[in-house]
Amino acid sequence: MAGPLPPVQHVWDQLKRQMPSCHSVHDLELAVQDLWAHLPQDNIRCLINSMPDRVVACIAAGGGPTHC
Repeated sequence: MAGPLPPVQHVWDQLKRQMPSCHSVHDLELAVQDLWAHLPQDNIRCLINSMPDRVVACIAAGGGPTHC
């Protein structure tokens, strides 16, 4: 499975998987804000710390998909 390089893509993926059904734009906005505010900082720190390995993998793949 190819992994995206920027950590924020992983964060958005995590948010999407936790997103409840929303029936209005206002409900969606509130849900995103709540999920964002409660993201585990350890997860974000791990993503940031994984960047050197992710960059090396990306270079090794010639800019193509990686398994990070």
